[in-house]
Amino acid sequence: MLERDVSGTDLCLIMSNGVVDREAYQSLYYLYQPIIGVKALGLYQTFWSEMIPGKTKSQYISHAELGTLLGFSVDEFKEELFKLEGIGLIRTFEAKQAAYRYVYQIRVPLAPNTFLNDGVLSSLLFYRVGEIRFRALQNRFRTEQLPKNVVDRTVRFDQVFDVKAGLASAHQPKSYAKQERAAYEFDYSFDLEEMKRQTDRFLPRSFYTKSIDQLLLKLAYVTQSNETLMAELLNARFRHEAYLPMTDSEKQERCKQMMLSAKQKLSRDKKAKVAVLEEVEVGELSESETMEGTHPKHYVAKLRKVKALSERDEELIQQLIIDYEMSSGIVNAAYYYALVVKKDNRFSKNFLLSIVDDWKQKGYATAAEALAKTKDQDELIAKKQDQKQERSRQTVGGRRGRPSSTGPNPKWLQEEKEKQQKYEATKKASFESEVPDDAEMERILRELKGK
Repeated sequence: MLERDVSGTDLCLIMSNGVVDREAYQSLYYLYQPIIGVKALGLYQTFWSEMIPGKTKSQYISHAELGTLLGFSVDEFKEELFKLEGIGLIRTFEAKQAAYRYVYQIRVPLAPNTFLNDGVLSSLLFYRVGEIRFRALQNRFRTEQLPKNVVDRTVRFDQVFDVKAGLASAHQPKSYAKQERAAYEFDYSFDLEEMKRQTDRFLPRSFYTKSIDQLLLKLAYVTQSNETLMAELLNARFRHEAYLPMTDSEKQERCKQMMLSAKQKLSRDKKAKVAVLEEVEVGELSESETMEGTHPKHYVAKLRKVKALSERDEELIQQLIIDYEMSSGIVNAAYYYALVVKKDNRFSKNFLLSIVDDWKQKGYATAAEALAKTKDQDELIAKKQDQKQERSRQTVGGRRGRPSSTGPNPKWLQEEKEKQQKYEATKKASFESEVPDDAEMERILRELKGK
């Protein structure tokens, strides 16, 4: 019998690792409920209902309050909680020296196809619902295959959208290798096989795929981690999940989060990293050779004049190299352009990402190319702005009566001016002839008084 010290007065914190969508709800009701029962399902939904809207955690709540909502005793609460933990819907952590005692992490249910392809879960469901119901559930969640007698008539991207010849060629298989520039080479001695040997005790070799190997190499390069530290991080993150069905994209996302959340394990190497940063010689920051041959951590630290990078910069560098697939030279050039050329003292993350997006779309491969062409573009924009301001000044000056030129007026303009002067003189004379003189005004006044 499983035992755990749970008291009604214990405070707990509820957190989630994702969002339950329509597919997850169907999996929960049709596949999980027959195994865990209605009470455990009610506890799971109650955990979700306690989440703060728009957040991934709840307020502190006691076990007694949760039991009141569900009508559970403490023993019933533990029994249903163990079911949720056993099937993987809840992970429980005990806190030390905190205002709360337990942290319950709600996990998103497996997708129906993943659940039914899992040997243990599908077998358990089969014995709970019987063969007829199990076959019906398989049919419900089966993905329909295309008929055999069909031909793919879908048009290609370049057949619909008008793109330049150089850009269109990127969609041809023979030219697709241009995108491989993101798979840059770096001078970093990381032995992937040694790391795998250290993880053989808790991770099967089937866990590693080509895409996972490439990602781990990049993560090791970005964080400057050695084989032992990477093996420890993988052990802590995947030892309980390695044999569960996961797609490559799920593994990649969890590996990225693993590196961002590994502050405690990485903190012991912090002093050594600072010492390394002090010893590494970085050349002239404005030289493209320095940008191409220096690790972004060393280059950006020298650029910012600090010994160790902030967590924000480390996350941003990892995002640029891993997610944006940019080379070290391009990352360093983007930082140089933002901090030195544009003198962005506040250093807006969105501004830096917009620079990288623009360079990636234009296909810049080196720091020298990116900075040179961006400089030409900035000069062209500045020239156009100066021309626009000059035209604006000339227009405003003309309105204020400032002469636009010092030469003689054209003949047609002189004739128009003389005509205007004659017209104004004639108008003035006509107006003066209609105005009565003083004698006439006195006569008019006498007549008005006599009346």
